[in-house]
Amino acid sequence: MKDILHVGVVQMAVSKDTATNIERFEHYVNALMKSFHKPELVIGVEGGIGYNVMEPIPGPTTERLCAIAKKHGIYLVPGSMSETDEKLGQGEWYNSIPVINPQGEIIAVYRKICPWYPEETSTPGHEYVVFPIPEKNTVIGVSNCYDLSFPEISRNLALMGAEVIIRPAMDPEPLYRMYRHVIAARAVENQAYYLSVNACGIYDSSTNYGHSAIVDPEAHFLWEAGKEDSFVTVPLDLGLVRRSREHGTMYKDHLLKHLRLFKPAMPYASNLDAAPLFRKWDD
Repeated sequence: MKDILHVGVVQMAVSKDTATNIERFEHYVNALMKSFHKPELVIGVEGGIGYNVMEPIPGPTTERLCAIAKKHGIYLVPGSMSETDEKLGQGEWYNSIPVINPQGEIIAVYRKICPWYPEETSTPGHEYVVFPIPEKNTVIGVSNCYDLSFPEISRNLALMGAEVIIRPAMDPEPLYRMYRHVIAARAVENQAYYLSVNACGIYDSSTNYGHSAIVDPEAHFLWEAGKEDSFVTVPLDLGLVRRSREHGTMYKDHLLKHLRLFKPAMPYASNLDAAPLFRKWDD
């Protein structure tokens, strides 16, 4: 069915050993491929590839992930890893998410735009990433964890054509009550599906709350995990996105059309340092 995209989600605990993470992820992907609804796209968690090994992309680790995608003929967004790059300084790295197509080719790399400072020490990326799934005539937007808190990122992905916005994450326990509302807001304001795929278990000094979720453009939670390892395939009706954007969410709110109509000004968007709020802090 051309309007239905079957998306597989893998929520799992993250180890500091990259090989362990990939073996666990592959185990769950293999299980998903035996399910009634076989996924066409599978998404993992932030850090799900591993942070302990810093490699270029492509590299030995992404080669293993490309083999998984090719074996099953699926699009794969396996979570993030520490990426080195010759353009970076000594000891610098990106928190990067490779995007792999069914032929086992890396078609994009998203480098996290908003690292969670001061704890996360990665270098911010500067490029937005969307990728097409031509078989479904759709576009997927990629974000990473703390990016959620900046609505401009999701909005830009929607304006680039994304009908589904995905967000691998490693959210600690205290954020659950807040972020559950925020992911619904991102779905509604962009008239898109929003997929938050969060790690679970203990990593370093925090407990990740899990509760990965898939939210539709009308703020319905189609699926939500608990606090343990979990995997599922959920069919997304892309027609709902197209109907919402063309005829209005709930046939009432024409959010993206009205954005174009009213063009609300953002006077400080290109010069944040001039904003009175920041000038007050700097005084």
